[in-house]
Amino acid sequence: MIRTLFLIISFLFISNTLCFSQKDGDVITNKSKKTTTNKEKQAEKKRIEKQIKDNESSDTSDKAKKGNGNYGPTYGVASIRVRDSIYMLKGKGGNIGLFVGPEGAFMIDNQFAEGTDAILKTIGNLTDKPVRFLVNTHHHADHTGGNKNLLNEGVVILAQENVRKQLIEEAKKKKQDSIDKIFNKTLEKLSNDGVVGDRAEEGAKRVVSSLEADIALENNFPMITYEENLTFHLNGQKIFIFHIHKAHTDGDSVIYFTDSNVIHTGDLFVNGLYPFIDTANGGTYNGYVNSLSKIAMIADDETKIIPGHGEIASIKDVKYTQSMLEFLHSRVEVHYLENKTREQIFALNLTKDFDEKGFGKGFISTEKFFNFIFDDVEKKYKKVKSKE
Repeated sequence: MIRTLFLIISFLFISNTLCFSQKDGDVITNKSKKTTTNKEKQAEKKRIEKQIKDNESSDTSDKAKKGNGNYGPTYGVASIRVRDSIYMLKGKGGNIGLFVGPEGAFMIDNQFAEGTDAILKTIGNLTDKPVRFLVNTHHHADHTGGNKNLLNEGVVILAQENVRKQLIEEAKKKKQDSIDKIFNKTLEKLSNDGVVGDRAEEGAKRVVSSLEADIALENNFPMITYEENLTFHLNGQKIFIFHIHKAHTDGDSVIYFTDSNVIHTGDLFVNGLYPFIDTANGGTYNGYVNSLSKIAMIADDETKIIPGHGEIASIKDVKYTQSMLEFLHSRVEVHYLENKTREQIFALNLTKDFDEKGFGKGFISTEKFFNFIFDDVEKKYKKVKSKE
């Protein structure tokens, strides 16, 4: 009851912006040290890598024997117990959350389509109950690629309503690409047959028109959507799902297992890596920073956090990433307002401490992340500088 009340209160406020200097960064770094030793970390990493490799070999062997391969090529998937009956599954793409119990399995994200066999096999090693529900934290393919496969398995998929809109738009683009390919191939064939100019174009259009109705949108869409928040009651656990606006994308959700004190953040938080903020699909830098503040408000020192990418995290990791983002943005602002160029600011190596921790080794490199911050700062102050 207290935790539920705390969650509700947390939605009503936005935490004060943290100040971060280079000196502060050293303090936060010290506070964020894990209690586990480096040897333990390396041992756990090797165990997970071995499990993935063993599962990958096993899946390949099984396919060779059975000759089925329902979902095409696959890869190994490892399971890591987070707390109680909640697990994190690692393979390729985003981290999967899995909650199992007598009433069925509850799944968060599903990586790529080619991993579905391995994912379901790994889930089968943890429970004999079927996956009943799947939440998409956002629309990116490394989190939703297996939607179609799981819909075919009878899984109910739900997501924030913008996720469905984005997936439908992507399906329309894919359909249009198919139509364009047919048009171009037909045009090429007609040209080779001696039909050219307007006659060739009209002929290609007629072919496309006759086939267009038969080219269906690929259905990988959530069947249940929500605008803001949703509550699940499953396997004796209350699960809060809530939407955070304009952060990583415009359709992000956080999933909070209140009784087990476990949070799945999707790509609103990636542990030990520079984040990707998808501005083309509604993401914003400020929104991303604010999302970390909201996650930190819900969490406490005992909370286990499943990030969109990276290892299982704590509230300290979230706060560290938030402080890093605020620090880098503020420092770029200062140098930009001093009329330094993009190249001059990049040469200052403001990200050095974070690069040494491996933040630039993920999907978003140091240079990409710096350029994103610079573009955001330039957009913010362009009008101000033009008046000077």
